[in-house]
Amino acid sequence: MRLGARVLKTGIAITLAIYSAIFFDLSTASIAGISAISAMKSSVNQSYQSLIEQLQANFIGALLAIIAVITLGNNPVIIGFTCIIVIIITLKLKLENTIATALVTVVVIMEVSTSNENFAIFTFDRISAVMIGVLAASFVNIFLMPPNYEKKLSRGMISITEQTNKLMMMALHKTVSHTGLKEDIYQLKEIMRNVTKIYRLYKEDRIIIGRKKKEHEKSRKIVLFRQMLLTADNAFDTLKALNRLEYEINSSPKEFQEILKNELTCLMQYHEHALMKLIGKVNVEQTSPLHREENILKDKLMKAFLDHHDLNDEEKQRTWLHLFQIVSAILEYSENVEHLNTLVDSHQTYHKEYQLQVEQQETM
Repeated sequence: MRLGARVLKTGIAITLAIYSAIFFDLSTASIAGISAISAMKSSVNQSYQSLIEQLQANFIGALLAIIAVITLGNNPVIIGFTCIIVIIITLKLKLENTIATALVTVVVIMEVSTSNENFAIFTFDRISAVMIGVLAASFVNIFLMPPNYEKKLSRGMISITEQTNKLMMMALHKTVSHTGLKEDIYQLKEIMRNVTKIYRLYKEDRIIIGRKKKEHEKSRKIVLFRQMLLTADNAFDTLKALNRLEYEINSSPKEFQEILKNELTCLMQYHEHALMKLIGKVNVEQTSPLHREENILKDKLMKAFLDHHDLNDEEKQRTWLHLFQIVSAILEYSENVEHLNTLVDSHQTYHKEYQLQVEQQETM
């Protein structure tokens, strides 16, 4: 198990919450630590949203707990009943992510005896402890250690492209079994899900400091990452089509198979070249030959595909209809690679100061 940023941030948030509670001379510092655990989120946007929601939920929990203690007492049955009411209200207000913290507030307030003359002080003390925990977790995630999804996303995109290309080459050269390739595709699908999740977190994250300039920079990077993700998805669809239509491809004319292999090989090189160009590992001027070659091979593939069409031969017609799936997948992949390359050229020419951060070690 790797020590990740989330684990480190949780530890720092707990420490900060407990020290803050001690600094303000609160008697329930441990409650602040517990609140920090439940308030820790995976993104800046989620932390910001959680902070607002936690404030609302804690106010609701504290208010109901105080009313219940004063009117009904703090019998365990009453505490349980109050918790149920709090859950119902938070669900109605769509604050379900804050239920745990709200219930902590209810329990820590209601365990105080109503006969205790310091009830108001104890209540304020415990509400403050809960809020300190929430604020500590939000502070750590928003300001102290905000997550850097750009590095993970860049590395993930490059990793997916490399793995997809590797599997595609193995499929084209028939160096992997149908079942073996299917298993590898399933594993790659899980990696793609993780990268898509990171993209969504990156897209929704708020810019807290340097808002105007950084938002402009991030907007342009989001466009790039969206196209990178779409192109990677097209490559993955092409790989799945290769695996699914293995028999039909092997039944097609040798000339068509050879052109198909050459076109996909060139297309994969073009795709990988665009990514390497984006992170500054290759020159911009070196793309043109690949672009021209890919267009020539694409035209040859379309011609070979259309020449294979024969309405008078039922078997050949059936095979042709199946091959249409792989050809259409390649065409879509080609269009998106070309669009990605155009975006990369634009980014490198006009917005070179917005360099993409790439994580050196693979984290997927």
